[in-house]
Amino acid sequence: MEMDNDQADKRRHRRVSVTKSVQARTESRQVQGSVKDISASGVALSVDAEVEDESQVELDIEDLSPLSGTVARSYDDGFAVEFDLDEEEEDRLLSELTELHDTINLEDL
Repeated sequence: MEMDNDQADKRRHRRVSVTKSVQARTESRQVQGSVKDISASGVALSVDAEVEDESQVELDIEDLSPLSGTVARSYDDGFAVEFDLDEEEEDRLLSELTELHDTINLEDL
């Protein structure tokens, strides 16, 4: 999904494209899939199941600490989650994403 410049400019945090496995749990179901991209404010997931918008979700993403959030929107092959993080949790996630990004870049050398 391409994003025009207006949409990109509205984002609070830079998104990083990664391929990591994810397990998502809502009150009524558990689904597995993969991360399409992630930022300090949210994540886009690719899953083969529907999850209702505005559902609370707990996420276990490979190589990251557990996260929680709210389903912001659904699309054909997954859904996006807006994280419910306080400042400390957001700082921790930014640190983990930086480390993940640095590791990916080192693997490309």
